[in-house]
Amino acid sequence: MSETKTQILKKMEKIGAKYILLQFTGADGHLKGVEMSKHSFEKADQIGVDGSSIGFLRSKRSDMIIVPDPSTVTLVPWQERTACVFCDLRSTETHERISADPRGILAEVNKQLIDEFQAYYYARPEMEFYILDSDFQPVDSATYMVLPPTDKGYFLRKMIVETLDQVGLPFKTFHSEVGPGQHEIEFEAQHAIQTADSVQYFKQIAKMVTLNRSEWVLSFMPKPFINEAGNGMHIHQMVKSSSEDLFKGSGKELSEFALHFIAGQLAHASEMTAVTNPIINSYRRLVPGIEAPVYITWGIANRTALVRVPGYEAGRLEYRAADAATNIYFTLALLLGAGLDGVKKKLEPPKEATFDADALSLKQLGEKGVELLPRTLHDALKIFKQSKFVEKILGSALHQEYYEARMQEWADFTSEHSFEKQEVTPWEISRYYDC
Repeated sequence: MSETKTQILKKMEKIGAKYILLQFTGADGHLKGVEMSKHSFEKADQIGVDGSSIGFLRSKRSDMIIVPDPSTVTLVPWQERTACVFCDLRSTETHERISADPRGILAEVNKQLIDEFQAYYYARPEMEFYILDSDFQPVDSATYMVLPPTDKGYFLRKMIVETLDQVGLPFKTFHSEVGPGQHEIEFEAQHAIQTADSVQYFKQIAKMVTLNRSEWVLSFMPKPFINEAGNGMHIHQMVKSSSEDLFKGSGKELSEFALHFIAGQLAHASEMTAVTNPIINSYRRLVPGIEAPVYITWGIANRTALVRVPGYEAGRLEYRAADAATNIYFTLALLLGAGLDGVKKKLEPPKEATFDADALSLKQLGEKGVELLPRTLHDALKIFKQSKFVEKILGSALHQEYYEARMQEWADFTSEHSFEKQEVTPWEISRYYDC
């Protein structure tokens, strides 16, 4: 019996699990899985899956195996005597990670950081979501950090964080957000792959707690209401070695490493947007004038900047554009890859933005040299297609297939609707409410 299987079986025994749910993420970002009894898992030589079911892989190379990571074993809180584990996707022939494996892509970029700088990339996402009734309307009128009884979603949110605690997902703060019925749960920082696994499991847990405890719906959809706040996924980033915080300079100053890292992320921001914001509805949120992160700038304590450096804490960069529809493994791989590209090339960031970009006209922004992120998925995909940087991170085959799949999504939408019309269409709600 392999050491990996032995480790998993011991952990299953410890938590009293009779079944194991083997989870993996497809190129489309959706969490998938197959369940086995402990007895069947113990006997199985390998576990095969059809890769055509996990995203954009074509049938000619669809057969693959899933290999569990024993460090990720934990409880399935909505099912008794069941454990779950995250898996890598590997070739049936060579048993090497396949090129389109999201965990593998992130691991490869992470390895570059470890090999070149003996440091680790940490991420801490803020997860925003709406709690809605059966008519897809907010369950209350609570806004930012309002308390119950106005915050009717309080008890459901508390059930979610208690479940996170039960399975060992580290969270930091939780509260009502700006929009009516909107909420936020912020994670503690973890290593990149741990963070990505946690985001995937968190989304599943939040939806299952809602499904099992109420008649309400929980949605991470980036912009469910055209005139209310959107759901973002702000990602706080840190790079640390065993003895040094690579983002910290002297005092409260940023290090040269951090400034180059920022410059790399700004330089590649538009190329990455089709991944960080991958659906039609993402671009309802990314519009000027509503404190949305559409301006390719950086600034200290500036919430209109794409990359924000919190004024109260040195050594942390917050990338504000992403939303929860993204494939989190790809997003973290691209953010880290872009930052490292800036460091290797010693790119210099533009002058810090000390102004409120929302208060300036497009002409005034242009005079300051400020560019905006792509305004539609179609615009983002045109830039994405030409990006050698993204192609290098994702691999040429996945890069092309991702482009084709998202372009088909744009074609499907525009065959019935115009994006220029300022509304969230039923097409978007039907397709994305469960993203």
